[in-house]
Amino acid sequence: MSREKRERLKKGGLFVPLIFSFGAALEGMPLNEFLGDPTKLSNTLRTIQNYFQVDGVVCYGDTTVLAESLGCRLSNDSYPPVVEPLGELPENFDARLMELPKAERVATAIEVTKRLNILLPDTILLCQVSGPVTLAGQLTGQPSDEVLNHSDLLGSAAKALLNFTKALGDGGIDIVVIREETLPVLDDETAKVLGRCYTPIWNTAKFYEISPLLMIEEFLPENIDRLQKLVDGIIFPADNVSEILPKAKKLSFALPVSLLEKEHEEIEAFLAQKGISGATESSRLFLVTTDREVPKNIHKEFMIRGIQTIKDLMKK
Repeated sequence: MSREKRERLKKGGLFVPLIFSFGAALEGMPLNEFLGDPTKLSNTLRTIQNYFQVDGVVCYGDTTVLAESLGCRLSNDSYPPVVEPLGELPENFDARLMELPKAERVATAIEVTKRLNILLPDTILLCQVSGPVTLAGQLTGQPSDEVLNHSDLLGSAAKALLNFTKALGDGGIDIVVIREETLPVLDDETAKVLGRCYTPIWNTAKFYEISPLLMIEEFLPENIDRLQKLVDGIIFPADNVSEILPKAKKLSFALPVSLLEKEHEEIEAFLAQKGISGATESSRLFLVTTDREVPKNIHKEFMIRGIQTIKDLMKK
């Protein structure tokens, strides 16, 4: 990691919107072809970064990559694709875990990370991936509350994420967003189970100088205290900022992606109303991102203006 990157990560105040599959629309390529081509991905993501000049680039953003690599079929009618669960883990599952870095799309994610480290040596590199609870659900079709009652299943999913994190670390990733679709209200026992999964992943990430961040799509504010005891680094939804500011040691926020299409005044009012404008002045702020990937059908001119507006407001 370059000295400049270390300083940027230490300083924080980063703005990295989730722009990834959007590159396929810019290239006029079928999405599957785009996602499997390290050369196209690297060159397009570099072009996007050179244009927007945000603080980082998303090397890989598809959160179904691990499920597919471990044997699930994907329905490609939508993006992200719908995962068809295996139901039960196959007998050769442990062997698949060992070979995970060689799986086609995992290998693509690692290769893109390596290439962008060369093409954009001082730019923060980010990857988002399904968390162990979500991955276990993708593999078996079980909801999160049931998954937390199956420690062996959850442990296998955590091993997959751990192997992927190590491979990304070798490739030179800087931030890994570990994305869970949902978590139930945690009690002492479920928090302990979750901690046994997250702790090795967080420790490994930090060994590689990666900043790991937990993002939960359906975030329950009542879980804040327990989650902050489990992990250092949570991306909070912008709507919960007022409840979070007094409690969080390190602040990261996910803005609704639709905000990028709003007028300057609406964006400024939203950031002020939610308390994010004030948070940007705090040394506790680490990252501002979007709650999901920028979609291919977004109004491009509005998005360009919206990203510039957020960049300017964060620099005030």
